[in-house]
Amino acid sequence: MKKYIRCLWIVHTLMEEGDASLADLNERWKRSSYGYEGEEIGARTFSRDKEFIASVMQVDIEYDSVTRKYTLVNKDDVEKNTIYKYLLSVFHINGISSLSIRLKDRMMLEEIPTGVEYLPVLLKAMEEEKVVKFDYQSYYSKESLFHFEVIPCFLRLFKQRWYLICEYLDRSRTRVLALERMQNLVAGNKKVSPSPDILPEIYYHHHYGIIHTTERAIEIQLKVYDKEYDYIVSTPFHYSQREIERKNEYAVIRLYLIPTLDFKQRILSHMDKVEVLSPASFREEIKQDILRILTRYTE
Repeated sequence: MKKYIRCLWIVHTLMEEGDASLADLNERWKRSSYGYEGEEIGARTFSRDKEFIASVMQVDIEYDSVTRKYTLVNKDDVEKNTIYKYLLSVFHINGISSLSIRLKDRMMLEEIPTGVEYLPVLLKAMEEEKVVKFDYQSYYSKESLFHFEVIPCFLRLFKQRWYLICEYLDRSRTRVLALERMQNLVAGNKKVSPSPDILPEIYYHHHYGIIHTTERAIEIQLKVYDKEYDYIVSTPFHYSQREIERKNEYAVIRLYLIPTLDFKQRILSHMDKVEVLSPASFREEIKQDILRILTRYTE
C-alpha cells in the first residue's frame, strides 16, 4: 500500500507542480504528510516506482537531460482518465484519514453499499481472463436466488454502486449485475477472454447511466434554466453534450444518446430547471412521466 500511495503521489506532484528533479521531489516528499520522519525516495526506489507507474498506471515518466528534470509524457491522457481521477480521490482521502477519524463527528458521508469486497476477486479474474461464479438475488426477484458462471468484461461505478458487466459462457447475452446483490463469489478455473467489442467506451458509448439497450441513439435538445446550467456544465449528462444557444435566463444544449430510464431520471431530478425541447416523442414521454407523478399527489 505504501508503494502505491507513493507512486500516486509522484504522478500527482508532477501533474500539479510541473517537472521536477529527484531532489525536488524528495524535498516535497519530506514536507508532505506521506514522508515518514524525513525519509527520502532513493534513486533505485524511484527507478522501480517509474516502472510500476508505467506498467500498472500506464503513465510514462521521462528524464529530460537538458533541464535535468522528470516530466509526465502523456499528461493530457492522465487528466482525462476517470480511473486516475478516482484513484487520486482515494489518495487524497488516505492523506486525511487520521485527521478525518479525529474529526469524525464533523464529517457526514454517504452510506457505502456492500459489494466492494468483491472488487479484488473480480479484478484478478479479469487480469487472468478467468470466469467467475456467484449466487445472485435481484431486487426484482427477491424470492429467487440465481447462480451465475460468467465471463467478467469490465466494472463500472454509478451512483455509489459497483456493477459487473459480463457475458454468458456461450456469448449469447451480456448482463449488468450489481456487486451488492452477489453472494459466494469465486473465480473459476476456466480461462475465457471476453468478446473484444465489450469494452466500456464501446458498450456505453451512447448511454447515460448503467442501463444498456440496443436501441438507436437520437439527438436530444434540452433547455436549462437559470444557474442550473453551471451545475450541468460541471457534471455533464454525456460526453456528447454541446451548448448551441446561450441567453441570460437559459441555455440550450444538444446531446446524442439513447434515452434510457437512467437518463430520464437524471432529467427529472433537475425538476423545473430542465425542459426537453426535442424530439417531440421524448418530450411527450417526459410529460407523461410528470403527469403520472402528479396523480400520486391528487388522488
